[in-house]
Amino acid sequence: MEPANRIKSLLNSIPTEGELQCDDSAILQELQQSGAEDSSLAIKVLSIFGGFLASLAFLGFLFMFGIYDSEVGMIILGLLFIVGALVLNKVFNRLIIDTFSISIYLIGFAMFIIALFNMDIDDDVVTLLVLVMAFCSLFVVQSYIMSFLSIVAVGGCLMTLIISNDQYGLIHLYLLGYTLLLVVCFLNEAKFYAAGGKLSKLYGPLRIGLVFSFILGLITLGKRGVFPLDQNYIWLASIAIIIAILYLVWDLIKVIGVHAERTKMFIYILSIAVLLPTILAPAICGAILIILLCFRVNYKTGLAIGIIALAYFVSQYYYDLNLTLLIKSIILFASGVVFLLFYLFTLKMTKK
Repeated sequence: MEPANRIKSLLNSIPTEGELQCDDSAILQELQQSGAEDSSLAIKVLSIFGGFLASLAFLGFLFMFGIYDSEVGMIILGLLFIVGALVLNKVFNRLIIDTFSISIYLIGFAMFIIALFNMDIDDDVVTLLVLVMAFCSLFVVQSYIMSFLSIVAVGGCLMTLIISNDQYGLIHLYLLGYTLLLVVCFLNEAKFYAAGGKLSKLYGPLRIGLVFSFILGLITLGKRGVFPLDQNYIWLASIAIIIAILYLVWDLIKVIGVHAERTKMFIYILSIAVLLPTILAPAICGAILIILLCFRVNYKTGLAIGIIALAYFVSQYYYDLNLTLLIKSIILFASGVVFLLFYLFTLKMTKK
C-alpha cells in the first residue's frame, strides 16, 4: 500500500493544466497488477520447478512408448510443443497456463535437440538452430519466465559455440558484448518502459537474463583450469569491464551530486585502487559491475545476485592463487583495508 499511496500523492501534486497529462486510473491499475505479479513470485518459482519435473516425467513416458526410435516424429512433435507453448502464452495470461506452457516448451526443445543429435547433424548446426528459435520466440512470447529462458538460452548457445570449436579467445569478445548490453540496458531503463507495449514487458526478463548470461561468461574465466585459456591475455576482458565501471562511477557522481573536484578525484583514486588488483581477475570486476548497475537503478534482485557472485569469485580467486598462505593473507588484508576505506568514505558522504 505504501508505494500506491506515494504514487497517489505524486499524481495529486502534478498540475492538470498544461501539456502534461496523466491517466491516474491506468497508472494505479498497472501498479496493482505489478504488485500481484511480485507477490506470486514464489508461487511462480515453485510452478516452474514443478513444470520442469513434469517435463522430465513426460519425456520418460514418451521414450517408454518408442518415440525415441523415430527422429522425424520427435522433430515434428517437438516443434508442435514449442509452437503450442508460444500460442498459449500469446493468448492466455494465467499462472496455470503459464506453468503448462513452460513445461511443453522445455519438452519441445529437448525432443527437437535429441532428434537432431540422433540424426548425426553437426553440433554447431543444432546449436545455431536452437539459438535462432530462442531468439525468435522473444518476439512472440509475453511470459516473464519464457522470455527469461529464451534470453539465457541465447547466451548459452553462444558460449556452446565458442567452447565446442575451441575458440576460447572469443570468450573475451562475448564478455565485451554482454558488458555493453548490460550498461545500455540498465542505464536506459526509462526508455524501455516509455516505449510501452511488448518492449516494456520484455525489459524485466531481458535485464535478469543478461545478468545470468554475463555471469555465465564470467564463470569460464573465474575458475582456472576449466578451459585452456591463455592466462597472458586474461586481462583483455577486465579492461572493457573496468572502463564500464569507471563510466558508471562518473555517472553515479553526477546523480549523487558531488561537485567538489577534490572529492571527485578521491573517488576516482579509490575506484582505481579497488579495480587494479582485479585486472587479472575479470570475474571479480564483472561482479562489481553488476552490483553497481543494480545499485544505480535500485534493482534488489540483481544486487543480491551480484553480491553472491562477488563473494564466490573472490573466494575462487583466492583458492586458485599459486602463492603461499602468508602472501594470500597479505593480499586479502590489503584488499580489506581498501574496501573499509571505501565504506567509511561513502558513509561520511551519506551523512553529509
